[in-house]
Amino acid sequence: MHKRLLIPLLLCCAACAPVAPQLDSRFGSSVRNLMAQQALPSMPANADGDAGMDGAAARGALSRYRQSFQSTAPAPAPTVFFNAVGGGNGR
Repeated sequence: MHKRLLIPLLLCCAACAPVAPQLDSRFGSSVRNLMAQQALPSMPANADGDAGMDGAAARGALSRYRQSFQSTAPAPAPTVFFNAVGGGNGR
């Protein structure tokens, strides 16, 4: 009779035991690593310390970029495809 009570009691105690303490110690490390990889570098990537384009070059590049989307020619009319299948007299 004691064996019948002992087995469920042991199962209940085993359910409360910590399963993976090694996983809990590293919990969130992947998120912290990804956040660290997304941080901006403190120094510029190029060796001479230049931070980028000057104002005139940036303004010219932006205007050329915007003009590339403006079309002077109208869009061509779509071609219509007509297929008359099954309209014959059966010969």
